[in-house]
Amino acid sequence: MRAAKSRARSRRTSAIVLSVVLAASALGAAACGGGSSSPGTSAAAHGPLEQTHLRIGMPKNELGALPLFTGVDKGYFKAQGIDVTIDDSYASYQDVLKALGDGKVDVIYDDYAHAILQQSTGLYRLQLVAEGYTAGDGSVELLGRPTVTPNEEQIQAVFKAQNAFLVPMAGTPSPDTDYTVPTVMLLTRLPDIANSLKLKKETAGAHLKTVAPNALGDKLTGSPDTTLAAVTPEPYYSNTVSGNKLTKLMDLTRGSTQAMPMGGYFVKQDYAVTDPNLLKAFTAGLNQAKTATGQRALAMDEMRTHYGTMASSTVVASISFGTFPTTVSVERVRRVLTLMQSLDLAQYFNIDTMMPPDAQRAGS
Repeated sequence: MRAAKSRARSRRTSAIVLSVVLAASALGAAACGGGSSSPGTSAAAHGPLEQTHLRIGMPKNELGALPLFTGVDKGYFKAQGIDVTIDDSYASYQDVLKALGDGKVDVIYDDYAHAILQQSTGLYRLQLVAEGYTAGDGSVELLGRPTVTPNEEQIQAVFKAQNAFLVPMAGTPSPDTDYTVPTVMLLTRLPDIANSLKLKKETAGAHLKTVAPNALGDKLTGSPDTTLAAVTPEPYYSNTVSGNKLTKLMDLTRGSTQAMPMGGYFVKQDYAVTDPNLLKAFTAGLNQAKTATGQRALAMDEMRTHYGTMASSTVVASISFGTFPTTVSVERVRRVLTLMQSLDLAQYFNIDTMMPPDAQRAGS
């Protein structure tokens, strides 16, 4: 009898211990993010969020920021505990930078060339939170009207004309700061034309005419002038050629500008100091969104949903997408600064000062 009672007590004790172990395991799984909507996910991965709302600004129809919409639509930011609001009403990179400076948004997507120029002014300090987009093959083109002359000769004729290269506008009237990565790509590649075209800051004003990106195609097709060419990045390139007969004079995603870093997500450095957990959560959700947007079918769906007339079925089907890096590489971003300096478009500064602490550095 005593032995039977002892065995019963032993079974009850074992059951209690097993229940405690299972409960602890369940709590541990929840804390580690076992469920995508678990309220403990954010805290376990990056600590308690300093706040839960994030305002993000981006230029209208900016292809590099497409994962932002994916992150909202698929709930990746929500799963990190963040309520994200996207304002894509800005006409230019400069307008987005001004909104950040004025405190209207917390995070911006911006072109690297313009962010570098802003950083060098010292007006306020920027920090890169996440890389945004890297140009893919054929995603930045130099377009012109059809002629019977070879492309090289037509480009040389354009070079000799006044303000004949139409380039995307960064949004500032100053010739010292009105450069974007596609413009830098053009200036870098021009010397490739029989090594005879030289263009640097002091002479660029005589050759470049800045135009709002969505008007590049209209300006080019609305003129009979064959000594006119437009630097046209996606999605404006596919939109322009979808209804017009134009000549591709040069694919700017070749040679020294192949796989060129185009833009990234920036905050003020003060914000990065006060809200580090929020930015870690944002980056985690963004990286999930980037991976998903890397699937062409999903990217096309997101464009059709959010990019209006710029994303007709014909345009979206022909777009040349680049890639959305999920890590920050100092050397990759430095390529933009190096090319700008070679063209006398930027002064020297240590680009590492605008990189996040977890950025990949040479030798790391």
